[in-house]
Amino acid sequence: MKDFAGLLDRDELSDICRNFSSLTGLGVSLHNPDGSGVLSYRKDGICICTILGGDAKCVRNISFSANKAAELGEPYIYICGCGLVMSASAIIVGDRLIGAVLCGPAMLWDADDFAAEELGRNIADSGLSEEDCRRIVAGTPRLTCEQMTSAARILFRLVNYMCRSRCETISQRQEITKQQATISTLLADRKRDIVERRPGFYSPETEKELLTSVRLGNRQKARRLLNDILTDIFLFSGGNTPVICARVYELTGFLFRAASEAGAAGEKLLVTARESQRILDPDIGFEELCYATTRAMEGFIDAIYENRPDIPGSRYLAEATAYLTENYTRSESMSLSAVCEVLSISPSYLSHLFTKGLGVTFTEYLAWLRIDAAKKLLRSTDLPVSEVAERVGYRDPNYFIRSFRKIVGMTPRSFRRASEGGVELSKKI
Repeated sequence: MKDFAGLLDRDELSDICRNFSSLTGLGVSLHNPDGSGVLSYRKDGICICTILGGDAKCVRNISFSANKAAELGEPYIYICGCGLVMSASAIIVGDRLIGAVLCGPAMLWDADDFAAEELGRNIADSGLSEEDCRRIVAGTPRLTCEQMTSAARILFRLVNYMCRSRCETISQRQEITKQQATISTLLADRKRDIVERRPGFYSPETEKELLTSVRLGNRQKARRLLNDILTDIFLFSGGNTPVICARVYELTGFLFRAASEAGAAGEKLLVTARESQRILDPDIGFEELCYATTRAMEGFIDAIYENRPDIPGSRYLAEATAYLTENYTRSESMSLSAVCEVLSISPSYLSHLFTKGLGVTFTEYLAWLRIDAAKKLLRSTDLPVSEVAERVGYRDPNYFIRSFRKIVGMTPRSFRRASEGGVELSKKI
């Protein structure tokens, strides 16, 4: 199993195995769940495991013991096919058995002639002589049951710790790579016309939508919006790292406030806030900065729901905003009562949720969704204003124009001309 070996630093592991073997006299070996070997270290001298190598019977026994250790959740000490004592400890990442670490063989009895004779009988088909058996018995460490158990548990904890740490590092790197791929795509899409589209580092409406997603615990949408904002910050900073760090840290401040206002657990909130100060490290790179910001956002969301695991009405509010986002263009089904019918709740209750949870009315939230979509169409197409209105859910073009002017501060036509000319828009949602 390649991923098991890939989780381990072989030099570090070899050093641990060498010192462990030197201290206890026990051999150490790592195996895949099927029993095949990955790495082994044994003290100089004759050892039955070295002689027999990958014997099929041994491999089956190792696989069985690995799964048994996983089932028990602790080291599994057993008598191997040669009649000697072995210990297997399961290595588990997540809920999956990825391998096992074995220590042994050892004896819990005296190394007398009877022990050599018994070993000879157990490995009769190996071709070893009686003298070989006596040498093997003499070279096998003798431990008490308590010593064997302690040795097994020490090794179990060491290797599991190494795997978890390595797994966390790999997972973090994968998350950073994935996030950077997303941001790179966004950068490529926006470099041509970002100046005409946005007047500053990022739009207030995107920030508001992000904070709403954080309050509601909508992680998927929050990550998407955060990547949008990080992309804009990078573009407008001109790659100036101090400016990027300052803007991103400012953003974490907004996230902190949103979480605090949503009733986040104080201790968790402060821990996350302290961890987010990593963003101000002068040696931090853009990739690590983006990852640290995402972790801070996730921490703030966790803080909200740790303190209030069952926020009254939050499920309905999340479902309502998701429904509006997917269906805002359908003017005939976007009334408050129509949405409430879908959610099976009362209009007065949903109206209360919007006001208390988001600080806006149902009608205002729907208008922001539609106007934001209209702005995108006005920037990117030559569609007549009346058709833009229809596409975003307004049956009456005149009502659309009045709503647009109220929210944006200018008419749709003026907005389109300003966008085409690169004029900064002073009023945003």
